[in-house]
Amino acid sequence: MSQPAQLPRRFGLHRRYDVTGVSGTGLVAYGTQYPTGRVTLAWCCSDIQSVAVYDDIDDVESIHGHGGLTEIRWIDPPHVPEPSVGAHPSALTVLSGRARCATATQHTA
Repeated sequence: MSQPAQLPRRFGLHRRYDVTGVSGTGLVAYGTQYPTGRVTLAWCCSDIQSVAVYDDIDDVESIHGHGGLTEIRWIDPPHVPEPSVGAHPSALTVLSGRARCATATQHTA
C-alpha cells in the first residue's frame, strides 16, 4: 500500500479565557487538518468529550475562537508542496479547488 501524497496536519486549540464555562482554559482540544482542507476537532479537557468535523480551519476559528480568546497552535509545520510538472500526485484528485483521495476505481482507470 502506498503512502498518501500529504499527511494531515495537527494542532492544539488553546483557550486563554473560557466564555462559556464549559471547556476551561489552556489546551482544550486537539485537531487535525486533512489535505482536503477538512478539519476534525476532538475536545479533550471537559466532562463532555466529542469529535466534530468542519469544512475548513476558518470555520473552527470563527466558531471557537471567541474573538481571539482561543487560538490555534500548529503542532506540525505547514506542508511544502514538492515541485511538480503541472500534474497532481496519482492518489489525489482536485475538484473545485479542493483535493480529495482517489477511490479504488480512479486508481484502476
